[in-house]
Amino acid sequence: MRHFAKTSLLATASILAAFPAKPQSQGEIRFLNPYVVEGLRVGGFVNPNSPQYKRYNCHPSEQYRYSTWCKYFETRNGQNKSLTIMHLSNNIATYVNKDVWPATFEGDEIEREVERLSKKFHAAPRVFKSPDRPGGSVGVIVTWGGIELRALGQDDLATIAQGRSANRGILVDYLMDPKKSARVGFPVYGLAGGAGFVWIAGADERGEGHLRFFAADPSAMTHFEPAALETPQEVARPAEPVQPSRPPAAAAEPPKEKQSSSGTGFFVSSDGHIVTNAHVVTDCAKPQIVAGLAPPVVGRVLARDVANDLALLKGDLKPAGVATLRAGARIGEQIGIFGYPLVGLLSTKGNFTEGNVSAVAGMRDDTRFLQISAPVQPGNSGGPALDQSGNVIGVVVAKLDAIKVAAAIQDVPQNVNFAIKTTVLINFLDSNGVSYATGVVGATLPAADLAERGKSISALIVCEQ
Repeated sequence: MRHFAKTSLLATASILAAFPAKPQSQGEIRFLNPYVVEGLRVGGFVNPNSPQYKRYNCHPSEQYRYSTWCKYFETRNGQNKSLTIMHLSNNIATYVNKDVWPATFEGDEIEREVERLSKKFHAAPRVFKSPDRPGGSVGVIVTWGGIELRALGQDDLATIAQGRSANRGILVDYLMDPKKSARVGFPVYGLAGGAGFVWIAGADERGEGHLRFFAADPSAMTHFEPAALETPQEVARPAEPVQPSRPPAAAAEPPKEKQSSSGTGFFVSSDGHIVTNAHVVTDCAKPQIVAGLAPPVVGRVLARDVANDLALLKGDLKPAGVATLRAGARIGEQIGIFGYPLVGLLSTKGNFTEGNVSAVAGMRDDTRFLQISAPVQPGNSGGPALDQSGNVIGVVVAKLDAIKVAAAIQDVPQNVNFAIKTTVLINFLDSNGVSYATGVVGATLPAADLAERGKSISALIVCEQ
């Protein structure tokens, strides 16, 4: 990296420093992520009518459904800058990228920038170095958050080396030129996982450097399922200075016993589409779906939105009922919760509780959430929060950790629980092309009828890991 010509990182720092970091999670609650490039947060709203947006050249994405690909390029004072945005049809950004070249570093600038970003994100960096070649190392890739890099296979690399698309979506490589990387035998990675940030510094054979950094949420991108991809080897730990080196081979571990977890979901289409929380199906390729008296079926995870903790499943089931979604829940209105909490301890036929909408925002005024007083337990996650007419007004997501809060404030919080608003759910369904029914406030159902309504649209989700 010492062959890089000097280019300051101040441009990068000035973009990011204006956005104070917030913790990604507290217990089960996820907050707005801190992954921002050029003032736009991944998961944030793109305004098509803004002057900033109108300078981009935009067209439908060739590899991601329901997505628009926008690019802007400029040269100033001998330095090139390229900005790229990809957003869904509802104008939610899923990828925000910046390239700068020539852009290189001297001394410990790389280490200091990685340390600064790690403090900003309140997260440990994962550092990867390029393979060795004559003349020394040529690149470093650093990631934060839920984003994952998956190495492409030899067939895909051969395709890319020929200058053709392997149809693997957004690619990452050390040279910032996938065709060249594939030709010289360097790895090329596809994106997977959830929302995160990637920072890359590299240099070509002439020593000319290139800087790339982007925020992305692969779980919100609808793309072909990657096949036979491997996770790159992490070569540095965050507690140490950023000086990547290869670790020794790990000893073989005994096979782990399978662990089972469960949650709740509910049907949003007569075709069998089911909504639940993303954390319910984490690392779960084949979730089992149990609905009514039908035998369990193996479902497929069609989409995940890790940032908003939503997932879309589908199984070969014809639901007894389908949810009607209603936005605009009011503080104080009565609600009912149906779900399958503590399966194996409580009833396997479902559980119904009642309460109220305590607030129309979550922790730290996060407007994606409702605060609810209806009791929930582990296993309620992903279940419907119903208004008195039987419409779904939220997706149960979390409860406040009473033990941790009590230790902090010397008092025990009571019935402080949260649900994801249907406005967020509707955006998620729109982005994945799923039709749904909407509802309005109507006649008040007796509690027993409301419980039956919740049961008719709900399903138990079992995940073996």
